[in-house]
Amino acid sequence: MARTAKLLNQGALSSTITAQYTAPSSTTTQVTEIYLANTGTTARTINIYAGGTYSTNSVIVGLAVNGTASVLIQDTKIVLATTKVLAAKQDTGTDVIMTIFGVEEV
Repeated sequence: MARTAKLLNQGALSSTITAQYTAPSSTTTQVTEIYLANTGTTARTINIYAGGTYSTNSVIVGLAVNGTASVLIQDTKIVLATTKVLAAKQDTGTDVIMTIFGVEEV
């Protein structure tokens, strides 16, 4: 099986739970690092979901990211089977940028 380390996605979060990455068909993905960069001046609260976009998929709830600051979540063991998603949201606004790195295995 081929394993490819890569940038999985980078984008702004919103106040709605939104898929940030979906594992392609015939692929298993391990998320290895998540960077959260708050480009605004107000602290934000982040929730992250693995496997789906429902509150029952919560893996991180209420993670604070201070204004003009970043948080690194590393060495994660989040594994997404084919078509499963990594989703996230922030409490309000769109000023937190989420960058996801991982390994896809086909």
